[in-house]
Amino acid sequence: MKKWHGQIIFVSLMILLIAAVILYMKEDTLLSHPQAETSELVFSCVPPGYGEFSSNLIFLDKTVITLKPGKTVTLIGVLTGKAFHVGNETCYYDGNVTLRAYLGPKTSKSAWSYIGEKLTKVEGLDVKIDPQKLCLKPNERAEFKIEITPQKAGTYYLYIVAVGENGWKSWDVIEVEVS
Repeated sequence: MKKWHGQIIFVSLMILLIAAVILYMKEDTLLSHPQAETSELVFSCVPPGYGEFSSNLIFLDKTVITLKPGKTVTLIGVLTGKAFHVGNETCYYDGNVTLRAYLGPKTSKSAWSYIGEKLTKVEGLDVKIDPQKLCLKPNERAEFKIEITPQKAGTYYLYIVAVGENGWKSWDVIEVEVS
């Protein structure tokens, strides 16, 4: 037992020594390279709600339309690269964005955890979004078109969803009445 006891003490002391050296090196790095501290600011630009709530970046020229089956309408949408603040940092909703269309419930809640699971593939409408992928720049606007052609009568809630490469989401709903 004494043989193992001595080895355990030796290994424990070695671990403490290694930990002390690592802590010393880390402190020395931060003192001699102040930019190491500021590199953590990159992680501070996480959007509020981080994709759980709509960033409200999509603006559509119409959100309620009435059509006859077979008739096509083209709507104009704008996606904005607006700023948000995290502490003293000014950040932007920007980067590569994918636009998609889904059918969903009448708007009632703004949480993605509620809405996302209720969205389905578009049926009963032909929908084309152009472009489907774009690069959003800070403080700039990106325009896109939504072409809707209904195939059958009914009321549809068409969700236009933008998903940013940094995890944010934005969506708006078009109520399409087809008679």
